[in-house]
Parts: sequence; structure tokens; C-alpha cells
Amino acid sequence: MTREQQIEQEARDLWKAMKEGSPPCGLHGSDLIDALVRGSEAPPYERLHSPFLRDSQIRRPR
Repeated sequence: MTREQQIEQEARDLWKAMKEGSPPCGLHGSDLIDALVRGSEAPPYERLHSPFLRDSQIRRPR
């Protein structure tokens, strides 16, 4: 599975977990994740935009 396919799958899974129904037409991958974050009450998180973010610095749910 390519990186883009992984992002697409994660975006769709995240949409299903946060919203009802199907994702909006025309939004895929990172654009879909952006729409979810903008439409949520999640506080801004500047480190996600850092070019220096490494996998070892990301905390994932258990």
C-alpha cells in the first residue's frame, strides 16, 4: 500500500469515527483530514505543521 493510499484509508476511517454518513464528494486523503479538523472543536496543534516532525514524535492512541 502506498503512502497516499494509507492516508486515504486513515482519512476515511477517521471520518467514520467522527461523523455520520459518507465523506463529501471531491475530498480525499489529507484534504478530507483537513476538513475534519477544521470542522471539529479540536484545539490547534502547531507541531502537526512542522517540517521537522518525525514518526518517533507522534503519539498514537493505544
